[in-house]
Amino acid sequence: IYWDLACTNQTSSINWGLLEPGSNKTVGIYVRNEGNSVTVLSKTVQNWNPSNVQSYVSLNWNYINQTLSMNQVLQVNMTLIVSTTVSGITNFSFDITISATG
Repeated sequence: IYWDLACTNQTSSINWGLLEPGSNKTVGIYVRNEGNSVTVLSKTVQNWNPSNVQSYVSLNWNYINQTLSMNQVLQVNMTLIVSTTVSGITNFSFDITISATG
């Protein structure tokens, strides 16, 4: 996972910044297939902190099961969506895992 199309700047975390209730923010990342076969991606989101934040925040992406050939790079947009009913949460974190199978 990288910040740039040339795949020189690896991504290990995303700073979503300040988000207001009812807002969303989209961040683009680049995924490169560094394996030896065609792959399909999957995403899991876990380890929400605090645990109740998952009731108010969701993470979508625009990836729709495209296959990635060896060394192919694909831009993927991640969108964090904050509910209009969120309150009392000033800081949060979660883990995003993107896996490749193929």
